[in-house]
Amino acid sequence: MGKPIIHEYGQEKGILKFFPYQGAACVVPQSMQSSADANGYKIVPAGTPFPSNDANCLGYLLHSVDVTQGDAPGTYVFDGTIDWEKVKTLSPTIADAARKATPRVTFYGAPAIAGE
Repeated sequence: MGKPIIHEYGQEKGILKFFPYQGAACVVPQSMQSSADANGYKIVPAGTPFPSNDANCLGYLLHSVDVTQGDAPGTYVFDGTIDWEKVKTLSPTIADAARKATPRVTFYGAPAIAGE
């Protein structure tokens, strides 16, 4: 059975501070979001480190991705400027190791990386 069609009217809050940026296509695994929200959806929020929040990070999800029905396509930013105010509330927060692994991504307004 296919994925249900959901119509959303409005625009999602973007994570980018400035243009241009460079991104790459990816498949977001359902394992990146272990629990469903109040509506029963598993949504991986925009700004989440992809594929992991450590030294293996390749970039940060440009848009939120619905993985309720399984793995889903997405885009990660590997070169650009991300607004720290829009991603600092992610749980867990973006690790310093992930930030070090993505030197072409600048976090506008972010605190300095520990040890630098």
